[in-house]
Amino acid sequence: MLIKEEDNRLFLQHGPTNIVIEAIGIDKNLAYLNAKNYFETLLEELVLDLTLLKKEVVLNRKFNNKISQSMQDATERFIPSFITPMAAVAGSIADNILKALIDDTYLEKAYVNNGGDISFYLNENQTMKGSLAAIPNMITEIKHKNSSRGIATSGWRGRSFSLGIADSVTVLADNAAMADAAATMIANSVNIKNHPLIIKKPAEEIYEDSDLKNLMVTVEVGDLKQSEIEDALRNGNEVGKKYLENGLINSALIELHNCFCIVQKESTNLNFINKSSLKKINYV
Repeated sequence: MLIKEEDNRLFLQHGPTNIVIEAIGIDKNLAYLNAKNYFETLLEELVLDLTLLKKEVVLNRKFNNKISQSMQDATERFIPSFITPMAAVAGSIADNILKALIDDTYLEKAYVNNGGDISFYLNENQTMKGSLAAIPNMITEIKHKNSSRGIATSGWRGRSFSLGIADSVTVLADNAAMADAAATMIANSVNIKNHPLIIKKPAEEIYEDSDLKNLMVTVEVGDLKQSEIEDALRNGNEVGKKYLENGLINSALIELHNCFCIVQKESTNLNFINKSSLKKINYV
């Protein structure tokens, strides 16, 4: 386990988990102490629930561990689609570290970045801005009045497996756990069936302990025709719109082969800051 402070930020590392925290406010030092103390036992406690967390989610399952319960609460909202609580693990860890961070402290704003899945806190009149690595010249801008407090990205090129072919899906939601789960599900839906240039393998052949078992996950995507790209993006757009209407997400940006589309609730959530070289696809 590695815990260090550098450049006014707190870095927490344990195994594959790498977390970056930044807090701004008079109680920053107390906030960092809260986060350190919480992190020391976090993963050991989570491991106790892994067997159930790797199974398909069912309604109303209860866990004693706060992170496990956050994973459950987020993913059960996507039933009856197949999903396991592991789809929300990174976001849930970020959310719960943030809760510990801000406990009994006064901060102007703060964020917990767990490998790109981010939970953040905004005091009144504060704004959070951040760039999207997948889309050049695109930023997120969230104001205190906006409901979004979590952002997450999924796609077949990322750290986790994906059933779809999206290069990236970035979601803004009320918390990072919901954003994490929704990004996973939208990314899964960006797909073209039985395409010769899309190569998939059973998840357990790549990683034998995968929660996806024998489901086919994407390992390579070749050059696609423009019409195929737009069809695949349309699939993701339709799923994103459904999640938007059901209150699961606030915004989603879906990218594939230098094209992207945006599903959004609040026009201030996703903004261009410069003209992007990527092609924006608009769907009715």
